Amino acid sequence: MFSKLPYLSQTPVTIEYTPNSVLKSPHIPVPFQTINSRGRYSTCTDVSWFNNDQNLAVMNFATESLYIYQFDAQKHTLTLKQTLTNNDGMQLSWPDKLAFSPDGLYLAITNILSRSINMYSIVPHTKLINPVPIQIIKHPNSIFFHGVAFSTTSKYIVSTTIDHDGFILINKIEHDSNGALRLIPTQIVPNNYLPFKPKSINFSNDGSLMIICYSLNANSKESLDCYGAIAIYAFDNVTGTLSQQPVCELVGHSELCTLDDIIFSNDPLSSLIIAPTQGNDTIVFYSFDKKSNKIDPNFFTFTNPEAKISFPHGISLSSDNKYLALSNYGDDKVTIYSLI
Repeated sequence: MFSKLPYLSQTPVTIEYTPNSVLKSPHIPVPFQTINSRGRYSTCTDVSWFNNDQNLAVMNFATESLYIYQFDAQKHTLTLKQTLTNNDGMQLSWPDKLAFSPDGLYLAITNILSRSINMYSIVPHTKLINPVPIQIIKHPNSIFFHGVAFSTTSKYIVSTTIDHDGFILINKIEHDSNGALRLIPTQIVPNNYLPFKPKSINFSNDGSLMIICYSLNANSKESLDCYGAIAIYAFDNVTGTLSQQPVCELVGHSELCTLDDIIFSNDPLSSLIIAPTQGNDTIVFYSFDKKSNKIDPNFFTFTNPEAKISFPHGISLSSDNKYLALSNYGDDKVTIYSLI
């Protein structure tokens, strides 16, 4: 997959701006943040394909809203199917990242202000979202959640935290006698990359590896020669635990400037690693050899002006590896790229 990247067009096939963007308002309800000496507001924060890539979920931090689009792969158009806000019962509070369970049952959303993870059910016959949370998860130490992901078996939910030392929580998903969700902690993973914080996680296609991206928080006063880190750990789908040491890592590479999301490609060997960088306004691609657990440091990037990237934050690759969706904080939009 990596070898064809230089021959692909970097121009988005689809650009969708947030309806009624707060950037058009004189009063923007979120703080101004500085990234690598440039400023932006937190707007279009995350994206995720679901329902066999027929739908794209787009979440907005500033407006505390979730938009569900239907994607036409022939025309490369997005049609809005559902708009959900707190008026519908969502209980969002500066929502940051989202994840759908692979079994199609649940949606998880992290919230910065309320320091929570909201769990929602998906209506089976419509594939739309039930706006009332079925459970709101809070940590007893009132920590700031950022990233969230489900294991490929949908048996575990993993979240990252970005305050204090920053760590990773792994919980097993169970149900009580009434069918209600119960989360059973299986591991707390310490942060070996301070002062960077773990921002997001993703699993390899077979679920045997978990990748984590680390970076400084926005407005951080740290001044460092290195720019962030990527770590890959072995994941045990039976016990829900990571290996003690990473099987592979990249630290201090200048192309990794302010990472907030990272994914594997969805081919059987998870042969690509893809990460957006807010600091550089790029999408970085690495070739990954799963047999040897090695990342090739020779990378490729989607760059401006062709890629039309502006403070990228969330990224999602369709299950067939054909379409890459990206949320952009800078101008409050989603861009979709064709990888075919």
